[in-house]
Amino acid sequence: MATIPNYHVDVSVLKPRNCVWELTLACNLRCGHCGSRAGKPRPDEMDTAECLGVVRSLARLGCEVITLSGGEPTLRDDWVDIAHEIRAQGMIPNMVTNGYAMDARMIRHIQDVPLSNVAVSLDGPEEIHDRVRGRGSFARASATLKRLKDAGISTTVMTTINTLNLHLLDEIYDIAVEHGAERWRSQLGKPMGNLERHDDWVIKPKDLLTLLPRLYELKSRGRIRVGIGDSIGYAGPYDSELRAINWKGQPQRWSGCQAGLFAIGIEANGGVKGCLSMQAFSGDGDPFLEGNVRVRPLEDIWRDPDAFAYNRKFSLDSLTGFCRRCTHRLSCRGGARCVAAAVTGRLGEDPFCYYRVSALATRWPRPFVRRHVAGAAAVTSLLLLGAGQCEPQTDYGVEPPTPTPIDCSDVCCDCDYGELPPGVWDECCAAQPDYGVEPTMQPDYGVEPTMQPDYGVEPTMQPDYGVEPTMQPDYGVEPTMQPDYGVEPDYGVEP
Repeated sequence: MATIPNYHVDVSVLKPRNCVWELTLACNLRCGHCGSRAGKPRPDEMDTAECLGVVRSLARLGCEVITLSGGEPTLRDDWVDIAHEIRAQGMIPNMVTNGYAMDARMIRHIQDVPLSNVAVSLDGPEEIHDRVRGRGSFARASATLKRLKDAGISTTVMTTINTLNLHLLDEIYDIAVEHGAERWRSQLGKPMGNLERHDDWVIKPKDLLTLLPRLYELKSRGRIRVGIGDSIGYAGPYDSELRAINWKGQPQRWSGCQAGLFAIGIEANGGVKGCLSMQAFSGDGDPFLEGNVRVRPLEDIWRDPDAFAYNRKFSLDSLTGFCRRCTHRLSCRGGARCVAAAVTGRLGEDPFCYYRVSALATRWPRPFVRRHVAGAAAVTSLLLLGAGQCEPQTDYGVEPPTPTPIDCSDVCCDCDYGELPPGVWDECCAAQPDYGVEPTMQPDYGVEPTMQPDYGVEPTMQPDYGVEPTMQPDYGVEPTMQPDYGVEPDYGVEP
């Protein structure tokens, strides 16, 4: 058995380039999918002086973009002072808001700072949006988008994908276009926070076979920039197309979770995490809380060689199930950590991976799978060969002409795209852990990689924090053109 190498991360080269900051947990809505159960402020939230100190610490660490979030960040009276200090320290501020109480005074503040852009959450047509966020919230968010556009402020429409709006993507796209948004970005509603009480709102992994092709088709219309957050992906024909170019003009690619590598999350009471969407599995302890700025300087927390160990000390041994055997395991490192934690209670495998679902779907054909995987094959052909060429399409729905022995190493016992063929469950799944991977099965890793992260290529920085009651994107809102910087930032709302 070959030794599986580990990542060796040089902490000295890591910078929290992107910060998502929960300014307050207070919120004026009680959204059904709020990952952080926002509503009341934390009892011990930082005061203005403490927040300004955090801004300066982030600047010293090399932070570039800070997304002000919550809760609802505008409920904190000093958000303007904090935003001005971010600018004064040479960083780019932007904001994610539910848009419920944005008035003319706030618009003027946004212009004065200025915020690079503002993301407003819209989760569907009025009936669906109000069902998720509360009566009248759609009209308020729509009015906010109009005011921002009229004031010349760049906007993004953020949508949290769930079973209520999965079939309404075309309508949401049209709403975003009609409201003058420059971008429309989607992220996954994860089963945490308030969404744990609405588990029927959480889509299934198989729904990715519909979601990603549809988002790609909508992007191809060209009326608005369409993108995805880090909770949606990975590999496959659509991932790079929906990530595209970042605000520095560099191609984006999924290179694994960036929490604690190039991303950081700050809680309203000074807690420090790699990603605010990574929440405690159960009990009182939070394994993802690295420290608190009131106890220890932020610089010391970030530079601690033992902090953020789930990414900085990553080992292939930690991967499980399909991820352990996946072709992309070295670069992907198990998908989105926040999704894996929320869905499985572990970090070894993200079940919401398009590549995983499409690969497993081809093994046990069902009518649903046959239709959507064939569509993915068609798009792959178009991307690789050009729209004017044709290529025979694989018929994933044709059963083998003669029975073959059951190979349990290829069986996914925890997938949800239909029943397994007769006899397979009894043969392979009755006592199989880890998505049907045989306990004795050893992946063949082939050539020993150096396992060194590629720091020269800008990683994808579109994490989803799901903490915001508005389910804001998380690495989030990408800034738009900043005259001071001479580049066209595009942070947080995918190109």
